[in-house]
Amino acid sequence: MTEVKRQRVIVVAVDGSEYSKNAWIWSVDNILKDTDEVKLVHVFNHESVSTFDYLTKNYKKILELHKEFTTKMRNIQGTLLHSLVKYATDKGLKAKVTPEVIEVKEGGPKHTILEYIKSANADMLVVSSRGAGAFGRAFLGSVSDYLVHNSEIPVVVVK
Repeated sequence: MTEVKRQRVIVVAVDGSEYSKNAWIWSVDNILKDTDEVKLVHVFNHESVSTFDYLTKNYKKILELHKEFTTKMRNIQGTLLHSLVKYATDKGLKAKVTPEVIEVKEGGPKHTILEYIKSANADMLVVSSRGAGAFGRAFLGSVSDYLVHNSEIPVVVVK
């Protein structure tokens, strides 16, 4: 009986930093295969406006600025994701690459990414490290460190 292998689902999470761009480049150059399904995910931390701000300030101006900010962010994300996909295409990668934007949910980016990889039925996650070191991780926490220790799938951290 011949076993049918399913296509690998690889999630590469980026945030727009040079570190995450390098993680994408490393992934394209080293681990992604033409047969992979690749989810290129930009994790978007959308600043919320509190009820207090709405009640105590010019809420119409706040809503206008909020809408303007969201529009600018979407344009930046589109440009970022397009340039990353173009890099992969220029390198000859034939994998199906799906760029997606996910908004950070309660619990921060680490929980949002963890939820996403479960829902995507991912086989591997690639993230970047900002190189904060042990001291920085102890006080600030590290998304990559958290994902390495809490993910049920292999996590590749690119420095």
